Amino acid sequence: MNKSRIHKAFTLIEMLVVISIIGILASFAIPAYQRAMKNGKMASAMSNARQIGLALRMYSNDNDGAYPVKKNSYGEDIVTSNDAFRSLIPTYLDSEKVFTVAGSKAGPLADEQIEDAAHILQPGENHWAFVSGVTTTSKSNWPLIVDHTDGTGKYVMQEGKYGGTWGGTQAVVIYADISAHIQTLAGAGDQRFIPRPDDKTRNALTVTDYMGDDAKLLEPAR
Repeated sequence: MNKSRIHKAFTLIEMLVVISIIGILASFAIPAYQRAMKNGKMASAMSNARQIGLALRMYSNDNDGAYPVKKNSYGEDIVTSNDAFRSLIPTYLDSEKVFTVAGSKAGPLADEQIEDAAHILQPGENHWAFVSGVTTTSKSNWPLIVDHTDGTGKYVMQEGKYGGTWGGTQAVVIYADISAHIQTLAGAGDQRFIPRPDDKTRNALTVTDYMGDDAKLLEPAR
């Protein structure tokens, strides 16, 4: 005897409902995944920046409490943060990679050529800005190392631009006491800034306003 077979399948409406549910779930999952990836990337960057801070502290121990200023260990004028950080290699740090952040406009990659000063931290190999003029006796909440800015001490919302590494929402800051923080930015639009500890409405990177005339924000070499 032939047995009839009942073929079951989704109706068009059922398929549309399933697709809609998947779309709704994805709309929640994708932003959460992106946030998790960004947080992990920022945590890694902060860890690297703190290594640079600790290397600066070791440098200062050998230089009467001073961080690199005016001239670096190779006798070069310090004009950019690359020039200052070059003093740390290879005596205090043996890798350029801690100076890079994937996706950074200023310093996404490093070639690890550190045999001579001419190849150490060339343009494109350093993400971090440096506040020259800070010492080990400076106030603990003064910034020492920060994400590079747009060149004016401010941050922008568009990733892939100078100052836009974290989309204008947060910045990694290493303070004078070598404590590491992810700081929420203040301001609006492409005028975001790190708020000063004593006045949240003012930019902590306008350093001469409260740190003295010797303080200067040095951006990475371009």
